[in-house]
Amino acid sequence: MFVHTIEHLLELIGLPLVFFGVGIESMGIPIPGETVLVIAAVAAGHGTLVPWQVALCAWAGAVIGDNIGYALGHHYGERFWTLPGIRHFYHPARVARAESFFKRRSGWLIVFFARFVAILRIFAGPIAGITHMRWRAFLLANALGGACWVAVVMVVGLMVGSNLNRAIKIVESGGYIGLALVVVLLAVAFFLQLRGKRKGGKKKKEGGSK
Repeated sequence: MFVHTIEHLLELIGLPLVFFGVGIESMGIPIPGETVLVIAAVAAGHGTLVPWQVALCAWAGAVIGDNIGYALGHHYGERFWTLPGIRHFYHPARVARAESFFKRRSGWLIVFFARFVAILRIFAGPIAGITHMRWRAFLLANALGGACWVAVVMVVGLMVGSNLNRAIKIVESGGYIGLALVVVLLAVAFFLQLRGKRKGGKKKKEGGSK
């Protein structure tokens, strides 16, 4: 029923639904932007929409939406989660865990892979702003991550277009793969950082003993 509703809206509204669906989700408001994109990609596979136009609208929505989320987080800080129309979507404990995770890890890496993970995709922009991540680093990671995400979803939609439910399940499953990649890469980054600190500590001790 839900999928049919989006299909109907896509027939009525067309590409603007892709742009705003992905964009609003990227701002930090949990709506099914990814599902909208999958359905649009499948429609493109059937010839109802033009593939490159769907991809461009989704990428633009992702980048612009994330940057609005970043600006709101940067401007309002922790108050972002209490803004009218926003506060009802978030559980304080979940927000606290996401912020703590973001602050203690490589922000640009999270922003890049956040596109492939539902929860991180919603949180990434606002939290990057709240934690005062450098905007240029955020923009680059966001634009590249958005481009890769859109490309993957479009390929799935075009190749498995004969079965919409299967396409949605494949993309949703890809989120778990993305999450696993984030965990692995962050673990490697943490190990290398820890190793660098240990080497730096040893050099200081050796220098002080001389």
